[in-house]
Amino acid sequence: MDQDKCIGVIICKLDRHRDALRGYIAMLAVKKEYRKRKIGTTLVKIVINAMKLKNADEIVLETEYTNLGALSLYHNLGFIRDKRLYRYYLNGVDAFRLKLFCKSEIQIPIVEVSNRAIVEKTKK
Repeated sequence: MDQDKCIGVIICKLDRHRDALRGYIAMLAVKKEYRKRKIGTTLVKIVINAMKLKNADEIVLETEYTNLGALSLYHNLGFIRDKRLYRYYLNGVDAFRLKLFCKSEIQIPIVEVSNRAIVEKTKK
């Protein structure tokens, strides 16, 4: 939030999928003028931490295969490309399904974050 205006949002859920507890990130958005301030990264870290506390086995999402910013953000947080989904979007663009294994020893540690961190980033 910046002066009571929403500048970023993340939509997610946690459900059973087969024999696993799977988190799903449906959408991440940050207003253009607030990008490159780690707000999106902070929002994803908050979700990852919350899902890990709820014992999620994995977290998945889809992003356009040409969205280099999103691919970089998620890669830096430990997500891997699980599969390419051809013509996934209504406009015919392909997507990558990305996956984070929450209980793996090789994942990068998630730094503790708070809502205050988001506010601090917006003031810069």
